[in-house]
Amino acid sequence: MSVCGLMVLYILLMSDCVSVVLGQGDWGVRYSTQSICALKGSTVEMSCSYTFPSGKVTSTFWYTKDTYKNPVNLIVDSDYTGRVKYHDERYRHTLTITDLRESDSVVYKFRFITDGGKYTGGPGVTLTLTDGDSVTLTCTTTCTLIGHTYIWYRNKQLLTKQEVSLHLNPVSSEDAGNYSCAVKGLESLRSPEEKLIVTYGPKNTSVSVSPSSEIMEGSSVTLTCSSDANPPVDKYTWYKKTLTSPKASGQSYNITNITSEDSGEYYCETENKYGRHNSLSVSVDVLYLKHAVHAR
Repeated sequence: MSVCGLMVLYILLMSDCVSVVLGQGDWGVRYSTQSICALKGSTVEMSCSYTFPSGKVTSTFWYTKDTYKNPVNLIVDSDYTGRVKYHDERYRHTLTITDLRESDSVVYKFRFITDGGKYTGGPGVTLTLTDGDSVTLTCTTTCTLIGHTYIWYRNKQLLTKQEVSLHLNPVSSEDAGNYSCAVKGLESLRSPEEKLIVTYGPKNTSVSVSPSSEIMEGSSVTLTCSSDANPPVDKYTWYKKTLTSPKASGQSYNITNITSEDSGEYYCETENKYGRHNSLSVSVDVLYLKHAVHAR
């Protein structure tokens, strides 16, 4: 008994992305990704940072429709009801769309309003949807069996599917692993394992800070970036909010002899051949000691 050899799969989850900084004067929006390719039915995130001369932000939102120069907030757009979430943290905004549909393949723009004006970042983020790749695993025997039930295993764990063929459509990163099959009732005669490989761009990117307790001026701090990707992330880039130029590269960013000027919010960008992904930002707050002066 053997499993067919169609067991290696490559799937592109995200297209190459280009960071873009656009604005007039001190008004600007920096999109972390200018184009995204995603699977229908999946979830996608797109984010940006924004700057403005002064004042207080009163509204932030994403839109796709601009009716009579009046952009429609996705939160109240009937085409996205119940599928949109915003995450806003200090001049950085993330849009999450769930249950992606064919009609979602449009350009998304970010707009913010302050007590001193309003600004829309162009050209925006272009979202393209695909059905995704599929794979079929078929359990075969040396002779045709009639009236028997086939069972499947992934990483030696029994799957609920009980058919001669196992269809994965669309395939996802969770489907990767070692597969084997058997005839129900003859589980001891299991087929050899075949490996299914799924490739994808970075996701679940996060940053940890060490030490995580109080950070005193003059001490050292290490920021470490982690991400799920296959093949593994081959490029890490560190950014400090409000600055457009990268601060460092590499999975870890070590700040020695830290000063109050190093205080701020940091995030990392991860990249492999299939895409890029940014972490949420973490705060680094540097405490300083006041030195008392005693008169003699």
